[in-house]
Amino acid sequence: MSIKSFSIPSRIINLILIIVIVLSSICLVFTTEPVLAQKFSTLFWYVEAVSSCVFFAEYLYRFWKIKSTHPFTSTIELRIRYLISPLGVIDLFSFLPFFLIILGWSQTPQLMLLQLLRLFKLTRYSMAFHLLADVLKDEAESLMVSVVLMFIILIFASVGIYIFEHDVQPAAFGSIPKAMWWAIVTLTTVGYGDVTPITVQGKIFATFITIAGVGLVSLPAGIIASGFTEQLRLRRERFQMEVESLIKRDGTLSVEDMEQLEEDRQELGLTKDNAQLIIDQVEQKAAKQVKRRKQ
Repeated sequence: MSIKSFSIPSRIINLILIIVIVLSSICLVFTTEPVLAQKFSTLFWYVEAVSSCVFFAEYLYRFWKIKSTHPFTSTIELRIRYLISPLGVIDLFSFLPFFLIILGWSQTPQLMLLQLLRLFKLTRYSMAFHLLADVLKDEAESLMVSVVLMFIILIFASVGIYIFEHDVQPAAFGSIPKAMWWAIVTLTTVGYGDVTPITVQGKIFATFITIAGVGLVSLPAGIIASGFTEQLRLRRERFQMEVESLIKRDGTLSVEDMEQLEEDRQELGLTKDNAQLIIDQVEQKAAKQVKRRKQ
């Protein structure tokens, strides 16, 4: 049996919200261009007005639909958690600046920055972002170790280059905090070249720091890549266990079972092809077991 997509209305609503987020953000960016702002000021204003009203309605809906299903947690408590949660704050700032402007506040770059926080709302509509959040949560300890190690090397590099260069380049390396700019640029392998060592000792020291920076920058990337692989493996296994339990229950997958599996697939962030492959494998395995029993 093939897996199909369900909840079409919710998909359409999510698509509309995504379009509104992207379109309103683009218009906000274009307002900083004087020529475009002067020519399309009315259009930009209406786009922002409609978008803010949509975000306001969404905010009220998300706040109101929260219902507690746990006997020890009240609905009010859950609603307060939403209001102070990162996504709740982003939902608030997605429309609040526009209403402040209507009340008389002037449009400032800081207020525009708050409005552009609405781009983070896109993380709600993509399971890939949910997957990334789970990876960061699972690998938080390893990532923290790499961050601490990078901080130690940063301090060491700043102190070292300060020792070698502060006498000959007091403007650039006159203090350890000033030397940190060079250390950060070097460790991240950006290499702007605005500040460079000129002494022999400083150049030798910079060579070792540059080599160390290559490894340090790739360390978090390797941890996250490994976490992605492990998280995808766990999710495939969870989906496979769900398919196996549904087949064992009545020997086949009904329409209701497929709807449940589609919901699980979306929740786990699996592609339709991967989910269908797992279903086919489990069904083939179940069919072989039935055939053996008959023999």
